[in-house]
Amino acid sequence: MKENLKDMLSQLTPLVPPEELKGRLTRFQGLMEKKGVSSVLLFHPPDLYYLGGSKQEGCLFIPQQGEPLFLVHKYPARAQIESPWQVIPIRSLKELPQHISLEGKTATETDLISYAQLQRLSNLFNKGEWENVSPLIRECKAIKTPWEVATLRKAGELVVHGYFKAREFLREGISELELAAKVFFEMRLLGHEDGETMRNGRMEGFMGHILSGYSATCPSYMNAPLNGIGLSPANSRGPSRKEIRSGEVVIMDFFGTHMGYLTDMTRTLCIARAPEKMKDAYKVITEIHAYLKENLRPGKTTLDIYNDVLKIVQDSPYKDHFMGYGDYRVNFIGHGVGTEIDEYPFIARGLEMELKENMVVAVEPKFLFPGEGAVGLENTYLITPEGADNLTPAPEELWEKRG
Repeated sequence: MKENLKDMLSQLTPLVPPEELKGRLTRFQGLMEKKGVSSVLLFHPPDLYYLGGSKQEGCLFIPQQGEPLFLVHKYPARAQIESPWQVIPIRSLKELPQHISLEGKTATETDLISYAQLQRLSNLFNKGEWENVSPLIRECKAIKTPWEVATLRKAGELVVHGYFKAREFLREGISELELAAKVFFEMRLLGHEDGETMRNGRMEGFMGHILSGYSATCPSYMNAPLNGIGLSPANSRGPSRKEIRSGEVVIMDFFGTHMGYLTDMTRTLCIARAPEKMKDAYKVITEIHAYLKENLRPGKTTLDIYNDVLKIVQDSPYKDHFMGYGDYRVNFIGHGVGTEIDEYPFIARGLEMELKENMVVAVEPKFLFPGEGAVGLENTYLITPEGADNLTPAPEELWEKRG
């Protein structure tokens, strides 16, 4: 069965290169040594994939020195193909002490696993205290490798393709839901993956926004400027059955995903002529991005960027509508992306992080006018010494469909 499975997978799914994973392990173990962490247990699927190359169910044990052990409940045979590390089949967590020992300072994802699971691990290994490994994971993931940058560029191509399809399908009377379905279908045909993930937040099955007019300003639970109406209280964000009308701005904020890596992009469209108010606000957004392309460089801090953007906004008559309105405003304009949508660095109020070469950040200035609509422009940028390299290079103008 294993050889047949290997043949099937090799024909249809590429793997993360072993040398890529070994390089990540070296960096991560260096961070473990710096922080005095002797061993790590990982359970969060994006973490398993980032350091293990596989999302098969189980846990990854990483010592400060030496190779990891991938202890897999389901499916070990597939994990052996996807991961370069030794795979040990297990039936439950009870078997972990048979295969690994935890000495010294030990860390796991205390911010993500349940209290019950943490107590179970403590009882199994007779350990009372666990360090939170998530800051180390995020620090390691913040600097992208050449393989990761190439993968993100592929994801960017997918989301750009979706944008052009949206322009093609946009028409009077089409619903947000139908337009989104058509766009996502075309992206899926090119290999767009689902499963957008957020480390600290809710994104159950979220595929992205295509919102029009007043629906783009409807608040909901997501910590983002855009939420949308959705289809029910169980799915209270994203596209709705609202029909798109001429003269309404349509805002697309959606992902492209390749090999588990995400790019995030926003574009604004309109059937016929967009309202002058929306056009004026959009001019401020393009000014912000002109600043970003020059100033997203190594050595700058995220707080510098955030404050400078706010200075641009303060000179605008629309400053009270930037990144929301009233109590419904968010205090960030950018976030790192990779295998999760909320990686380091964050460009946010009061948060200071130094930008470094090969960080990747999505920056999303938006204006929301309640009951009217929203405009925005978001690119995923690679930080380089020469400035920001746009990984989502779709046309940036507020596009109006005429004729």
